[in-house]
Amino acid sequence: MDEAQFEYKCRRCGEVAHNPCCDVDLAHEILHEIIMRGVGHDTRHGGRVYLHEPHYCAGGGIGLADLQGYRVVGEKGADNES
Repeated sequence: MDEAQFEYKCRRCGEVAHNPCCDVDLAHEILHEIIMRGVGHDTRHGGRVYLHEPHYCAGGGIGLADLQGYRVVGEKGADNES
């Protein structure tokens, strides 16, 4: 089964971080809920997805990372992107 990973982009340093999440159908539901209600959502795997997260930048600074959406990866975290 494919997994979805939510992507966050830091406003300070521009780095994109990927958070392991859940199956693709649930990720779609979570993203829709965040768009419609603006609130975080439980992934049913012990984590939550938020619109914003802190990002610990290289060099010791902290930035604010914004949810960009999600990407689909294969099983065991294998990346399907080229």
